[in-house]
Amino acid sequence: MDFLKLELDCLDKLRPYLMENRCRICDCTAGGTFIWRDFHNTTYAVEDGVLYLKVTYPAPAFAPPRGKNASRESYDRILEYCSENDMKPLLRSVSEADLKRILEMFPGSEVINNRNWSDYLYHSSDLMHLDGRKFAGQRNHINRFLREYTDWSFERISDDNIDSARKYVEKFAREFKKDAAVYMEGNRKALEVLDNLELYGQFGGVLFVAREVVGVSLGEIMGDTLFIHAEKADTTYYGSYPMLMNQFALCFSTEDIIYINREEDDGVEGLRKSKMSYHPIELLNKYFVELKQLHNA
Repeated sequence: MDFLKLELDCLDKLRPYLMENRCRICDCTAGGTFIWRDFHNTTYAVEDGVLYLKVTYPAPAFAPPRGKNASRESYDRILEYCSENDMKPLLRSVSEADLKRILEMFPGSEVINNRNWSDYLYHSSDLMHLDGRKFAGQRNHINRFLREYTDWSFERISDDNIDSARKYVEKFAREFKKDAAVYMEGNRKALEVLDNLELYGQFGGVLFVAREVVGVSLGEIMGDTLFIHAEKADTTYYGSYPMLMNQFALCFSTEDIIYINREEDDGVEGLRKSKMSYHPIELLNKYFVELKQLHNA
């Protein structure tokens, strides 16, 4: 297999392969694949109607083969490539469903799970309506926001407000710097998405107070799941994050949307506490798998 660098202009060509995989983890989406392509040094190859993605960070590894033609032979091809290139046959971002299939084909494989990378999956109706005692805290935050900022509004990103949204994300990146490379890359790629919304197949929302932007969210839909790839809000406005999340869910959850994926917490304690407080229905694990064949396989 000959691997090429994954560039943004590959998105339209590779989108059909990505749309075939509906595992509900963010890594399987077009956004999750292309937003993090540079961070993971992603390369790709297409052979016999199957998309192969290879990364070199945090370790050289492959995503599970993607496309309707993906089969046992696709994994055998990865094994052959790794043998020829002195690589461990390591898979990353393996969903529960893919893991089951892989272990049926390669029962001797080793499996590792990192809790920091598990996605948070919610019922869309929960994040839209925040009903019941368990969401009392979130409702209190939103109600205080509504009391203190009566001149608020939420708008879909459009030609009329996209410049304001971009300026806000630029400001956010300048003012809220962290040492974590993943955080800084997320800010850079949020700007790239805003510059290429149609190509990415994404959409966004802007939260205003007195026509000043205080929050921006970006996401996409795949199957029955709304993926939120970016949430950035000004915490000097009390309740801005709960308000942004709730308005985004209300705006973009159609009747076909059953779930909302708010992605991982990267092991950040505050982020984990916040995402758990919304009572996810499931943590979607993403496994590392080292393919191993039994001697009689």
